Amino acid sequence: MRKITSFPKSIIAMLLVFITFGSCKKSQEENQPVPVRTTASISFNNGIPELNKLDFYVNGTKKASLTDALNSTYNEIATGKIEVKVINPISGAMVATTTLEILARDYSIFLCGNPIDPILVFSEDNLNAPGTDNGKIRFVNLSPAVKNLSINEVGKQALFSNRPYKTSTSFENIPAANEISFNLKETGSDAVITTLEKTKIEKGKIYTLIATGERIENGSNANVKLLVLVNK
Repeated sequence: MRKITSFPKSIIAMLLVFITFGSCKKSQEENQPVPVRTTASISFNNGIPELNKLDFYVNGTKKASLTDALNSTYNEIATGKIEVKVINPISGAMVATTTLEILARDYSIFLCGNPIDPILVFSEDNLNAPGTDNGKIRFVNLSPAVKNLSINEVGKQALFSNRPYKTSTSFENIPAANEISFNLKETGSDAVITTLEKTKIEKGKIYTLIATGERIENGSNANVKLLVLVNK
């Protein structure tokens, strides 16, 4: 015969109060407003490795110093119209400048082009987390030339195709791996310009591949490099 256990009415009342309180608290948490973002964030990137000492300023305030480094972390910046300047910290000379309008989003600014007369280009970055067991990766073509560029994992089809100079792809999921090698080619050609060897892709991380260095029509492309940056 199964024994039925009875509880005092006071305990039952306390349980009902607890359940009601828990339900109300959960409902209140679910109804909390999502904070509205009010500032932008910008990562500063050097696509001309020969210029290995650079300071980046926004509206007159230094936001990043790159010394033998390719990129900075994301810096919080007020929205609206901004003026970006890149300064050589040794000589004080201005390397490049641009103005742009930014919203409460994430951006990257890249220095690129000829080392004698560089320019600044920017992209809007979607930094949403990668899928399960994936990283994320994109490609930015900072290598001046007429022909577009494509990238493939060694032994596989193109990962990013037909990218013109000064343009970026969107971030794409890529399976995490201890070693991946990437080939850089001009679109329509099987000739490999350069290879980025044994790149580690960690799950949860976000990366940018950049092509740098001027390409010479029917000449040597020995100065062209494929480099990887870690966004976050």
